[in-house]
Amino acid sequence: MATATLPIDRRPAAARRARPHVAGDVLAVAWAPGAAPPREIRVRPELHDRLLAELGPALAEHGVLGEPAGVPLVVDPELPEFPGFEVRRVRPGGPVRPGVLAA
Repeated sequence: MATATLPIDRRPAAARRARPHVAGDVLAVAWAPGAAPPREIRVRPELHDRLLAELGPALAEHGVLGEPAGVPLVVDPELPEFPGFEVRRVRPGGPVRPGVLAA
């Protein structure tokens, strides 16, 4: 009978214990290649709390996620628990940022 072996995680201990970068994961989905640009990101309250813990007071102060312009972040307790966020995208042919007129 064969026994299965688990792969060995060779990263340094600090990297194995590191918390995931929630903001980076959410932004990766928001700016996915081939998808329309995001106009806002809606998150559940507990995910918003994790983002605040990760990013600090800048998130609370500006209410946007990402650099340089940022995507507006809206707390929505009605979202499903998984994945805990929703990216609302610009409609085809619409302005990239709401409220900004094309030059």
